Amino acid sequence: MLKKVGVVVNKDRDIGYNHTKIIIDALYYKGFTPIVSPEVKRYAGHCAVASSNIYKDSDFIICVGGDGTFLSTARAAYEYRIPILGINRGSVGFLAEVETSDIQLAVEKMACGEITVQSRMVLDARVIRDGETVFRDIAINDAVVSRVAVSRILRLKVNMDDKYVDSFPGDGIIVSTPTGSTAYSLSAGGPIVQPDMRLMITTPICPHILYSRSFITSEDRVIRITFGDDGEMQAMLTMDGQKGTELFPGDLVEVRAAAQDVLFASVTNVNFYDVLRAKIHGC
Repeated sequence: MLKKVGVVVNKDRDIGYNHTKIIIDALYYKGFTPIVSPEVKRYAGHCAVASSNIYKDSDFIICVGGDGTFLSTARAAYEYRIPILGINRGSVGFLAEVETSDIQLAVEKMACGEITVQSRMVLDARVIRDGETVFRDIAINDAVVSRVAVSRILRLKVNMDDKYVDSFPGDGIIVSTPTGSTAYSLSAGGPIVQPDMRLMITTPICPHILYSRSFITSEDRVIRITFGDDGEMQAMLTMDGQKGTELFPGDLVEVRAAAQDVLFASVTNVNFYDVLRAKIHGC
C-alpha cells in the first residue's frame, strides 16, 4: 500500500509553492505521509523532510511541473522502481496528466486505490570509442544524435543489429520510445505510436535526401549509429534533452531497450487518443 508520497516540484512552475501546499494538505488528510525537500518544507506543514534521497524514501512520487520536470523526475526515480504521477504546470502536458484543478480528485482516487500503473519502455544508449564504452545513460523519450550549432552536415550510417539500413546526411537522428513519439520525433515527422507498445522509432532530422522516412524496429533489436570520420563534423548525443556527451569521428552509438521499464501512474482513465487530440488540436 502507498503511504509515503514524495512531492517533487519545479519551483519556477509553482511560484510560492501554492499548488504544492494544496497537494501536501490533501495527501496528509487522506492518511499519506508527504515527503519533501528542505526547501519545500520551509513553505508547507503536514510533511516530512527526505533524509537524503527523496526517491529512496518514497513509495510513490507526485511531480509538479511540465513535461520536462516530469522527465527529469522519472529519470531520477527510474532505478527505484516507484510510480510517478504528474501535476501539469507546463504548456503541453503529455506526461504530466493531472491539471491543477483536479488535484483534490487525484488524491481522493489515490486514497481509494484507483490508480493505474503503466510500464513504459526505456532506452539504453552507449557511446563506444576505440572498443570501450565511454558514456552510457537511459532515455524515457529519446536518444538524439545531432550536430552542434556551427557544425557541417552530419553523415550518419545506421545499422539494425549487424544489418546495414541506410546512410543519412542531415542534422542528425532521433531514436525514440513509444512514449517519446509525441515529442521531438513527432516534430521531425515521425509517427505517433501508442505509448504502451514495445518498439523503437528511428527518425532522421532534416535529411538532405529526397526520400526519408522513419523506420520502426522491435525492442529486441540494437540500433547502431556510426559517426563518420570527417574531422570537421561535430555532434552530440543527448538523452531526453537533459544529459549528453560530445561525439568524435569514429564513435559508435548503440541504442537498445533498457533492462527495466519506468513506471507511470494514472488516475484519469483517459484514452490516449483523447489526450492526443486535446493536446495537438486544443479540443
